Amino acid sequence: MIHTCLSFLTNELNDYLKRRTGSPTVDRVYLTSVATEGGGVVIPDKSLGVSLINIEEDRVYKDQKSTLINNNGNIERLNPEIKLNLYVLISANFQNTDAEDSTDDYVEGLKQLSWIISFFQAKNVFTPENSPKMADFDPNLTKLVVELYSYSFEQLYNFWSVVGAKYLPSVLYKIRILTFQEREFFDSTIPIEKIGINSKTK
Repeated sequence: MIHTCLSFLTNELNDYLKRRTGSPTVDRVYLTSVATEGGGVVIPDKSLGVSLINIEEDRVYKDQKSTLINNNGNIERLNPEIKLNLYVLISANFQNTDAEDSTDDYVEGLKQLSWIISFFQAKNVFTPENSPKMADFDPNLTKLVVELYSYSFEQLYNFWSVVGAKYLPSVLYKIRILTFQEREFFDSTIPIEKIGINSKTK
């Protein structure tokens, strides 16, 4: 589900940038890691990368219920579902490798990164109703909420040090909530509907 969630959002961003740039056949956003082990940037030149940075369990909305009655009227005992938040970095790789190409410079990268921010400002809640393509990517995706996540200069420095690449203009988003529920139940019983007392004695 994580991969389908991020693939869906990458597709949404590409559709938006195609409309903004007037280039309906050019993809500008890629689901990719940021850097190689050697510190080289993986994100293609003149494009933006969507990269998963962290996965967090959301315990605030965790449901403690562990039983339910299925369609057959039997009780299924399940572990509580897991709700996850994803931290996703969107980076602009425009390093002016072609000095004669105005679409391959730092300013162009900032412009396209600004468009990404504008997109999520205008639409930060995704459901099958307002985003029909969501069901095509994963019918289990029912709602995604995308929030801008701010972090300190120290956190920024630590992150790029861990990544092992030089800093790229980027923005971090928190995506909530993905729900995981494995339907392989541990036990199934017939519910107790009546309680009686046998008072007869021999």
